[in-house]
Amino acid sequence: MQAIPAPSPPASPLPRESSLRGDSAGTTTPIANAAADPQLAMGVQLLDGFRLWVAGQPVTDLPHGKAASLFKLLVLHRGRPVARSRLCSLYWPDADAASARNNLNVSMTRLRRLLGSAAQICFADEAYQLLVPGPVWVDAEHFEQLAEHGACAEGRIQLDEAQAAYAEAARLYLSDLVPDIGGDAALGTRAQQLRDRLHQVLARLAALRESSGDWHGCVRPALRALELDECNEAAHRQLMRCYARLDQPLEVERQYRRCVSVLRALLGMHPSEETTAQYRKLAVRLAA
Repeated sequence: MQAIPAPSPPASPLPRESSLRGDSAGTTTPIANAAADPQLAMGVQLLDGFRLWVAGQPVTDLPHGKAASLFKLLVLHRGRPVARSRLCSLYWPDADAASARNNLNVSMTRLRRLLGSAAQICFADEAYQLLVPGPVWVDAEHFEQLAEHGACAEGRIQLDEAQAAYAEAARLYLSDLVPDIGGDAALGTRAQQLRDRLHQVLARLAALRESSGDWHGCVRPALRALELDECNEAAHRQLMRCYARLDQPLEVERQYRRCVSVLRALLGMHPSEETTAQYRKLAVRLAA
């Protein structure tokens, strides 16, 4: 792997990235631009595949497999050291202690060779820590900051600001931190925390849009919530209400039937009384 050149010192403080991801395929998105800001020492994309920039330049020779996972873990924990024993148990749980340490040393050597002078992986007191000489932007961290900003703005009854923050957070999160959340011992817990926060973001964004009468705007996060969890009855009910407000009785019926079908197929259950009662009420109103 080719070493990454050292980043230039930033000329000014890192600007806050506030644009939303564009819809056009094949174009550079504002989110990618944020990670590629030349004022950054490092930009890391983890929620739309794995990409890395150093001083605004993309790194093409990325680590793979356990080395990539190790790098992601060190980036996300760069504020504190990670014990060598913990890394060995996470990545080589079935190996004896000597073999696990050797495997870890090999992986760390590969990462150090890749990073060159752009960053240091320090080892002290039986623990590793990633040290980057300058500002670092990580999309997963920015996602959490936006989600928290939305919640705080909502608490202050600044609902437009809350909606904007939630919408930007939702656009930033395009794929999970790891493909197999339940089967990844190293990053699975962090990935599940991020996914749970996405559930919250989508629920609050949909609720705010519904309460403001933005029915079309409510439909989008509610549909995405169902992509995450097809059995989310609250999202099914919300979509039925929006379709009713948009005077689309066929969509109301389709949504209810989809809810019935999914719950039966995946859980062997019927919709709750609340869901069924709402559907019947909407159906009567739309038929009048």
